[in-house]
Amino acid sequence: MLAELISARQIVKAKLIDFLGLPGNCQDKTDHLVSTIVSVLEVDTAEQARFWETFKSELAVDPVELEEILKCSAVERQQWIEQGKLPILEYRSFRKSGIHLEYPVHDRRFILNLTQTDIKSWRQEPKELTQNHRQKPVQISTENTEQNEQSRVAFSSAWEKIIVDWNEQGSAEISATFQLAYWTVWASRWAKENQLNSKAVGSNEIYETHQQEWYERKNQAVKLLIEMPYAMLYFYRPPGADKLYLELCDDHQEMMKDGYYWDKWEFLNQNRRLVTKCRECVYCETKDYYSLYYLEIKSDKFPDFSFSYHTPYTIGRKFLPHPETLPAVDHVEQDGIFRFGRPLLEQEKVIHTEKDVLLKFEAALLFAKKFVS
Repeated sequence: MLAELISARQIVKAKLIDFLGLPGNCQDKTDHLVSTIVSVLEVDTAEQARFWETFKSELAVDPVELEEILKCSAVERQQWIEQGKLPILEYRSFRKSGIHLEYPVHDRRFILNLTQTDIKSWRQEPKELTQNHRQKPVQISTENTEQNEQSRVAFSSAWEKIIVDWNEQGSAEISATFQLAYWTVWASRWAKENQLNSKAVGSNEIYETHQQEWYERKNQAVKLLIEMPYAMLYFYRPPGADKLYLELCDDHQEMMKDGYYWDKWEFLNQNRRLVTKCRECVYCETKDYYSLYYLEIKSDKFPDFSFSYHTPYTIGRKFLPHPETLPAVDHVEQDGIFRFGRPLLEQEKVIHTEKDVLLKFEAALLFAKKFVS
């Protein structure tokens, strides 16, 4: 079972060799290395712990597999994440329809230690809460409404004070830039929220339309923000930034199988000249397909405020400068409410309603345009 898992994840051979403490030029086949590791783990608990820690990222559990292991729905999974019951190991990204998307993965050790008793207990919690709600429906409904209104009023008051500080301790230009930057964050959040809703209810054109409208607003804001003096635009080119497509001909497909290669990509790496010269094989590269523009908004006068956005190269190239004219940046995963790609939390939906964000965003966009010639 473990051998199949390791093989399925296609862990880099060099890392397996390093784990076993073998010479870097070791010629053992990957299958043999995997078998050796499994044999070691069966008799050495210390090595088991080291193995799971070393390869925790490679063996992480993605959303689909997690739902299969726990026998839960996507809604339950998301709910348990928000409640802190399912700790997130890290976020990973992929591209779909020109949009850069993120998803969480989890430490396999934690997931495998969960029992159906744990899951049953988690499911029982909302049932108990529902029963309590039924006992005093009017009172709780009133309390929720009052609490939500109090939250909105508290935010509005705090927001007005922040704007005053930006104007008085900074300038009208800083205030305009930061206001647009702030509401662009929430424009991106609502784009993500509509995307999730469209998936949850199937193919829903309304949510898909709203999603595209929010992303268009975000792009419009980014185009304006790069003209502001407090903006820095970078370009992030990850390892493997190019999108590769490969379809081997029948002869080379057989050659790959006979040579015991991991997959067609390993075959390509070791036989690139052969494949690229073959008239029957199909191989093409799309440059910088997975690269990103990275925009950061900040001012030394307000070190506690910093805003940043990622724009996929395939979208940004239409209105942003050529990558070679921009400084390069290493991708650093962000934390907090400004982390790229995170969906809205329930309390955030209360304070930053879609309608309110739209009004604030459009007002901030109009205000910022006054400072760009």
